[in-house]
Amino acid sequence: MAPSSTPREYVGAVSNGHAVRADGSLTGLLPETVEPQHRYSHVSGRDFGPLIARDRLGCRHWIYVIMDLSDTPESILPDPKRQHFIPILHLQHFVGTDPQGQVWTYDAETGDVRSAIPKETAVQSHFYSVEGDDGAMDTRIEDFLAKMESNAAPAYQALLRAEIPTKGSQARVDFATFLALMYVRTPAMRRMGAEMIGRHMQILCYAYGNNEKAFDALNLRAERGGMQPLNAEQKERLRRDFLDPSGYIMQIAKERTLMVLRAADGLAPILYNMKWTIIIPAHGFFITTDHPLVRQVDPKTRHPIYGDHGFANKTVEVIFPLSPQRILVMTWEEGARDIAALERTHVEKINQALAAHSDRYLYSHIRHKRLKELAAEFKASRPMMTTQGFGPKKFAKIEVPRRMGTT
Repeated sequence: MAPSSTPREYVGAVSNGHAVRADGSLTGLLPETVEPQHRYSHVSGRDFGPLIARDRLGCRHWIYVIMDLSDTPESILPDPKRQHFIPILHLQHFVGTDPQGQVWTYDAETGDVRSAIPKETAVQSHFYSVEGDDGAMDTRIEDFLAKMESNAAPAYQALLRAEIPTKGSQARVDFATFLALMYVRTPAMRRMGAEMIGRHMQILCYAYGNNEKAFDALNLRAERGGMQPLNAEQKERLRRDFLDPSGYIMQIAKERTLMVLRAADGLAPILYNMKWTIIIPAHGFFITTDHPLVRQVDPKTRHPIYGDHGFANKTVEVIFPLSPQRILVMTWEEGARDIAALERTHVEKINQALAAHSDRYLYSHIRHKRLKELAAEFKASRPMMTTQGFGPKKFAKIEVPRRMGTT
């Protein structure tokens, strides 16, 4: 279907020609034909074709959509260069009074503790930008994320008041979309996306190196494609490196890691349909991190090969800190209470879980000795990509440079 020149309306995130309805279901229609419901976002009819290739069926993913920002207040439009991997919408609810209006950052890697305003926290230059052939940076993904944050802001405020958006409401759709994006937009997910790409490439190379006939055919195709023929010694060295790439560092272009954002489209309806509970600490406070949406399951449900079925696991507990005095818990237990309180020991366990799933940074409204200890305690527990079965015994190290050819 050709893109329409007239802006259309749709609900939620679009992927593979689907849109999320306010009831959490998928329409199965391309965005140009989705019937409008509740509060809408506007689609310009253009897409992000140069940023992420279409899939092999020619379907578009939601990240292609350029949002119409004409009705967005100027105060929330992002600096196109300085891009937050944890948005100000979230960080602003973790500011303290000493110093006033600043967030404390605990760096697990260096041990540093510092404070800054939310605008200067969890920010990286062109984190979501795509560099064109001419060196110009395309910032439309950042624009899209800013729009989704704007849509979720009213629901965020309601949750802080312990008011849970009901199923069937646009507010719940908007916040579920925001939560899904909070899971996939982080440095941890981008890094694991790079590891997935890099390990897949190394497994393919290992397969060629493990089969002499396939390896010879690969070399022949490369020579026909213009590669200078290798002598016997060079071929043997190449094959050894295919079988054992551990002596190399593989660089993955940061633009390729943007593919992890696509997962938000499948995750949003799942989070939407779960039971939401607001937890209030009777004593103590909650922290947040650079990977704040945390999923935990009963260890007994993990299969050694097939895993734990992710967010669909019926024992899953998903937590997302809203502020030092509020945390959102999502489960499949429909009988769970809407609002509950936790004592200090349970609050501490939640903070430990948040720290254990962080990539590098913890954030809090106060400076506290215990938080510095917590960052150090879980320094080596960052989320990691694992593979089992066929492939090299030891993979090459994966790096994601800000620009290819640098470290």
